[in-house]
Amino acid sequence: MKAIIFRNYWIGGLFLVGFISAAPLITAAAAESLADQVIIRRDSYGLPHIHAKTEEAAAFGLGYAQAEDHCVEIARRYIAARGESAKYLGTGTDGDFLMKLYDNLETSRRNLSRVSPLYRMLMNAFAAGINRFVEQHRKELPDWVPVFTAVDVMAHGRAGLILNEYSQSTVKELQKKYPAAGAAQPLTAEILSAEDSTDNASYWDGIEVPGSNAFALAGSRTTSGKPILLGNPHLNWNSLYWEAQVTVPGKINFFGSTLAGIPVLRAGFNAHLGWVTTNNAPDLTDAFTLRLDPGKPDHYLFRGKSLPLKKREISVEIRSPDGTLRTENRVYWESHLGKILYRTSDKAFAVHSTAGDAFRYYEGFYLLSRTRNIKEFLSIMNRNYIPTSNFTYADVEGNILYQWNARVPKRLDDGTSYELDVPGDTDKYVWKKLVKFARLPRLLNPSGGYIQNCNNPPWYVSLRNPIDSKSYPSYLELVRDLALRPQMALEMLESRDNFSLEDVKRLKFNTRMLLADRVKPDLLQALRRAVNPSEELASGLSLLEAWDNQVSAQSKGGVPFQHFWDTYSAAKAQPFAIPWDAKNPAKTPYGLADSALAVKHFEEAVRWTRQNYGTEAVAWGEVHRFRFGALDLPGDGASGSYGLVRVLRFSQAQDGKRVAGQIKTDEPPVGFGDAWVLAVEFTKPIVAYSVLAYGETTRSSSKHSSDQIRLFAEHSYKRVWFSEEDIKSHLEREYHP
Repeated sequence: MKAIIFRNYWIGGLFLVGFISAAPLITAAAAESLADQVIIRRDSYGLPHIHAKTEEAAAFGLGYAQAEDHCVEIARRYIAARGESAKYLGTGTDGDFLMKLYDNLETSRRNLSRVSPLYRMLMNAFAAGINRFVEQHRKELPDWVPVFTAVDVMAHGRAGLILNEYSQSTVKELQKKYPAAGAAQPLTAEILSAEDSTDNASYWDGIEVPGSNAFALAGSRTTSGKPILLGNPHLNWNSLYWEAQVTVPGKINFFGSTLAGIPVLRAGFNAHLGWVTTNNAPDLTDAFTLRLDPGKPDHYLFRGKSLPLKKREISVEIRSPDGTLRTENRVYWESHLGKILYRTSDKAFAVHSTAGDAFRYYEGFYLLSRTRNIKEFLSIMNRNYIPTSNFTYADVEGNILYQWNARVPKRLDDGTSYELDVPGDTDKYVWKKLVKFARLPRLLNPSGGYIQNCNNPPWYVSLRNPIDSKSYPSYLELVRDLALRPQMALEMLESRDNFSLEDVKRLKFNTRMLLADRVKPDLLQALRRAVNPSEELASGLSLLEAWDNQVSAQSKGGVPFQHFWDTYSAAKAQPFAIPWDAKNPAKTPYGLADSALAVKHFEEAVRWTRQNYGTEAVAWGEVHRFRFGALDLPGDGASGSYGLVRVLRFSQAQDGKRVAGQIKTDEPPVGFGDAWVLAVEFTKPIVAYSVLAYGETTRSSSKHSSDQIRLFAEHSYKRVWFSEEDIKSHLEREYHP
């Protein structure tokens, strides 16, 4: 069944002053002891290098440092996971119902006893570090910021997993396939309604498959003879990537990134190896079609027996603008095969996913960060703690690895389509096990010397060493085609024999639009054939002929071309003359299916650009801006759907410009796509560079809320200070929590 790709979220909310009981709170005396055992060293870009005597103290320091940079945002996320956003803010109602439907708090409390003692200790310490910051800065923070526990940390992680199961997109697909007739109605609780589409957009953006880029080059393809790794995840900018280094002598020394509120680093490197992740599209979830019993209301048939649906009524308190509270109730139904997504007069659809049981999700990342070689790395991966993602890996021993990873149900592979629903009146399609990790796609040390993944299916990580899809279960990956963005990545990696680290860093910021390469020749030909062309058409033709097919800040021609393609492709079900072909996956699609229609839409695009920006020859960076306070810089990049690896989407500003950046003081930034970039060369010692577009903190009073956007706009990086010597040479301040 189609699944939401795992995302983390930002959602507004206020807090009850109190806490959710969990493992015992760390006492004030214990917190003081932990604080004494950890030193936070901030470098010249504000990145915390956390050095601790124990892993518990390091987690305490990590929580404290995150709270310094994003305290209110972490609090909002944690209260959303409790299912109490609407009670205190008045928005987030759908999310609250979802958290309560899945008993997120209680389930998370139970799961605390199922993780390792080490990870349970880390979550308690992480929460205690946040609490210490709140206690020290209580007068500066809203008085509703609560005390946190490990349950909040666990619930926040599980909230994203819940979204994978209860998908509104699946509800809509079921409604199309099985329209309700007569008195029959869809399920009363339609999660992900438009109600919160503005305030809580990032919470629900998991419905849209996000993009990420990852490359790994073997030493055979680099000028140094050592592997190079590049990672570049694409999320909403309000997801808040955050960089740090965690060091506990003899235990861990890892630099990388995570998202605000997550107690571990999820991608990066240590002295031996590194990895980055990109979202894959595994089918983790099934919708089972239950035949309702015509003789018994609210019963369904399973294996010839009539079984009752269980009714649940859930209440959520919602704060009105005047501060008063009202209660909203919604009715849900459950079966032994899962919660009911949708009902018609004769059918009910139950949903079940492997994601909901992935309670050791972030523990898996922590254990990976302590590994020292590829054998240890794969041993941890084999535990299957992490529910999704492509892993791209490199190490100092010269290995590169692509690993498709997911907790995929082991299904009957008999040609049945699992993309939407399967029969639920029999146990034929009811799975009980997962596909073994050893049966998942992998490419280790390919002879072609490179790996890439830009959210493409595993079969296309390399043109030189393709993975044979026929060797794996047919239901493994939902995405079938090779999109234009990974095709662009493959073209870049095939463009030369060897790359330096500087070459790889430049590749990441390539603003070439592969779509233009594929369709502009046909468009130019059609425009030149136009009889009695209008002034707009003639002028647009000249502009298009001169355009370099780039969406760099200086390029002129991209704005009308993008508008042309958006309107033309919306009007044409198959816009390309030659659609994508699995037999020629990296060179298709191309051409225009309807030249006359394309000319019409291009003429309109020229007219539209003039009306909105004064001239069709407006520079891309004049329309697209990076804004942080007084900084207002030309922007570049566009959606990966146009075949770009420089992925950026901008929000509409009041002045008509498209903006990525900080629009409102002390609130998360707007924008989507490129934000955190990491490039690592596995020499000895390792050399690494990174950039975080919106800086290390959302506190606009800090220079570190905007001190990297100019680097980002200019396609530059900052050096990662990893060694003790480098950290001390670029030290801004150091302190105990």
